[in-house]
Parts: sequence; structure tokens; C-alpha cells
Amino acid sequence: MSTDMQIIGLLFSLVNYFFVFLLLFNLLKVDYFNPIVSILLKIYTPISRVLGLFPNQIINIIIFAVIFKFISLYIYFGTQFEIISLIGVAIIQSIMIFLRIIFFAVIGGVILSWVSPKNSNPFLQLIEEVSDKSLAPIRKYIPSAGGLDFSPLFILILINLFESFLTDILRSMV
Repeated sequence: MSTDMQIIGLLFSLVNYFFVFLLLFNLLKVDYFNPIVSILLKIYTPISRVLGLFPNQIINIIIFAVIFKFISLYIYFGTQFEIISLIGVAIIQSIMIFLRIIFFAVIGGVILSWVSPKNSNPFLQLIEEVSDKSLAPIRKYIPSAGGLDFSPLFILILINLFESFLTDILRSMV
């Protein structure tokens, strides 16, 4: 494969990350006034007007993420695998990227809560917000014990279990 094709495949993978981040921000309903989120939305708005397939924004974002991941996989492995297999791999890898972002956001949120809580940096605020909103459902069922919050531990274990399950599916597909 030529270097130009590798660069194009990398660009499609980066666009996939863009759409996965948008999906995460939409699902968690993060602060749209955060400069990072507003920049991503300003980039996405014209794309959604031109290529909006469905009236639901989340479905459009999922479809775009999978399409761009599929294109990058097709560039890398076009003739080696069937198209259906590549579509399945694109879906699973997009889900795994989504889970990995949450994983690192939770770790970052835990570290930030120790080091510098309530920072004014937009990026750090975004990490804390994604972490807090990801942990909120677990915090309903697992209260803190003596001032210690064990919910990050549980969500990290759940994410690792789910990622290992998805990895086993990937191995069986290809």
C-alpha cells in the first residue's frame, strides 16, 4: 500500500474519532457552551445539513462514524476481507473507541478531582463533565463509603469487560 493511501486511511480514521466524540457529547448532553464542544458542533452543522440522512442527530452521527471507519478499513484491507465483515469491524471498533474515550475520561476525572478540582480550563472541564456524567448512573446504586467514591472502579471494570467481549467478537469475525 502506498504512503498516500495510508495517509488517506489515517484521515478517515481521524474523522471517525471526530464523530465518536460528537456522539459522546450528544449522548451525555455536555455543556454546549464549552469552546471545544462548540467548535466541533460548528464543524458538524454544515455536514449535517448537507448529508443529514435521518431527522435524529444521534443516528446520523452513528452512521457517519461507522461509514468513515469502514472507509478507512476498506482502504487498508479492501480486498482481503468481505465488505460485510469490514462493516461489522467498523461498528465494533467505533463502539470500542467510544468506550475507550469514556475509560480515559473517567481516569482523567479521578486524577483531576485529586489534583485540581473545578479548573477553568475548557479541556479539563470537559473531561470532568464527561467523567461525572458517565459515573452518574452507577453512583445511583453505589453510594460513596466514608467519603470514598468507588463508582470509577466499577465503571472501569465494566468497560474492560465489555471491551474484552467486543475483542472476542472481532477475533471471531476476522
